[in-house]
Amino acid sequence: MSAPQGGMPADYGRRLEELRRLRSDVDDVTATARSRNGDVWLEVGASGELRAIRFGPQALKQLSAQRLAQTIMTLVTEAREDAAGRAKEMTAAFLPEDMAERLRDGETDLMAFLPPPPRVPEFGQD
Repeated sequence: MSAPQGGMPADYGRRLEELRRLRSDVDDVTATARSRNGDVWLEVGASGELRAIRFGPQALKQLSAQRLAQTIMTLVTEAREDAAGRAKEMTAAFLPEDMAERLRDGETDLMAFLPPPPRVPEFGQD
């Protein structure tokens, strides 16, 4: 592997940029879910965080609090599974095959495969 000025491997910068782009892409993954009648809509991120929720005009009138809560929980689960699945596939494509298999076999901690970028000393520092 050749080392350009500064002593870094030739493909280090490219791989580091790919990793940053992957992290950003995974952070941007969302999935939506809707109730059958469309009165409850929500969006969830790849880590399962609820990013948005909307209720149609009839949702609060027609659903009891218990039924509304149950609908929300069901939709969050559906959307979370969808978003997490897409994020896993994106991550698996970046990983060596043995790690990708672990991910496909049920590893749930996506960030375990995406270490933070290494600290690169500032110019003139050791």
